[in-house]
Amino acid sequence: MTLPATALHRVAVVPAQITDLYGSLWKGRAVLSGGYSLDWEVRGQPLLLARGVVDWTLQGRDTQLTGVARATPWALEAETVVGRAGPGLMALIPGLALKNCTSRAVVDLQSLSWREGRATAAGVVSVEAGNCEDLLGRAASVPQMTLDLTTQGNDARGLLRDRDSVLAELTVTGDRRVIARVEPEGAVLVPGMPTGGPIIIEYPF
Repeated sequence: MTLPATALHRVAVVPAQITDLYGSLWKGRAVLSGGYSLDWEVRGQPLLLARGVVDWTLQGRDTQLTGVARATPWALEAETVVGRAGPGLMALIPGLALKNCTSRAVVDLQSLSWREGRATAAGVVSVEAGNCEDLLGRAASVPQMTLDLTTQGNDARGLLRDRDSVLAELTVTGDRRVIARVEPEGAVLVPGMPTGGPIIIEYPF
């Protein structure tokens, strides 16, 4: 039996950024706001082994990303996520303090994974220098940045740097915690964020 992609409306809350759905749950397309689309195809054989493997492509006027997602009852993984991500994607994320950005990113992620007791990451995202506007329309410059993703023990770690300093660090721990640390050098890039010292946010999941 082939279920249409629109069946997602019956079993899940579809984000407002998705304006239309085509195809089936096994091979389909989601049309996104801003002229983007997400195509997916589920590989058939792994389903028989209680393991889902999905090839996907996200594309639009300034974006071309491809990757593979894997899921089992015990683990989630994304691998070989590569391509370019354009600034228009930021408009799909609600609540951001910046808009109308011009920076593009080159993505080269070997893997991101979570399984009980262990999170892993490997790869790099390179962001070019550019400009944004805050919510009042004031100009805000964005430096050239690099996000390095690594694994330390049972934790996945992301380190965001510009040419001179560390801007922020994000850690997903094997004991189900997310820890974000924003340095003053990174806080100055976000309108309204305090810059007097490091900001540390931690929450369980």
